[in-house]
Amino acid sequence: MDNTTYIALSRQMALQNQLEVVANNLANVNTTGFKGTDTLFAQYVFKLDQNERAFKDKVAFVHDFGLVRNLSQGALNFTGNTFDMALQGDGYFVTQGRGGVENYTRAGAFAKDVNGNLVTMEGRTVMSVNNTPINIPNDARDIIVQGDGTIAEQGGRTFGQLRVVRFEKERDLKQVDGTAFRADVGQQAIELPNPKIAQGVLENSNVSPVMEITRLIALNRAYQETARMVSQEDERKRKANDVFTRQTAA
Repeated sequence: MDNTTYIALSRQMALQNQLEVVANNLANVNTTGFKGTDTLFAQYVFKLDQNERAFKDKVAFVHDFGLVRNLSQGALNFTGNTFDMALQGDGYFVTQGRGGVENYTRAGAFAKDVNGNLVTMEGRTVMSVNNTPINIPNDARDIIVQGDGTIAEQGGRTFGQLRVVRFEKERDLKQVDGTAFRADVGQQAIELPNPKIAQGVLENSNVSPVMEITRLIALNRAYQETARMVSQEDERKRKANDVFTRQTAA
């Protein structure tokens, strides 16, 4: 297999990975708090031995080496539900999963569990500024969530304040599932003292379906063109080999 085929195959592999990323974005268009991702590409230059190449130029391959998350805020969608909350601007809600592991999310579609604790749709416990669960008794009425995340009854009891944090290197957060993230060891969560939280509102996915469908069409065309180039190159080599064989036989 010669360099032309290797380069085309590297391009096809990168396009295949990018197609999977775009497909995942489209699948999460309606996922609350979802942040779209894109593929990072680089040129990988391979230097051949002098005896292995006919030309002086180096051979360059396509290399996709990671993903980058789009951190822009999604549109806000009014639901009117008491425990639906959306962050405006920086920050992540702090939740706790099994084993006490902290996760961070922008998806504020919360509810109460059987014990009255505020939880995410995945069952993770939503944490307060005191790093404890927020418990809301069943007899609580007219619950309001203030702009700083304080949850209370209208003119009555206070049940806690939502803990909201930010990160210096937000893109380094590791994705746990579609909308939950974790921080690596050494990555410090910075408390956000004055978050901006809206009640009865959810943050939509920041994925633009029109843009992603356009990208999907372009990627499919690029993949087909690359496959056609591989086929044409294979045909060219086959014909060249046939000509050489006939000349040798003559």
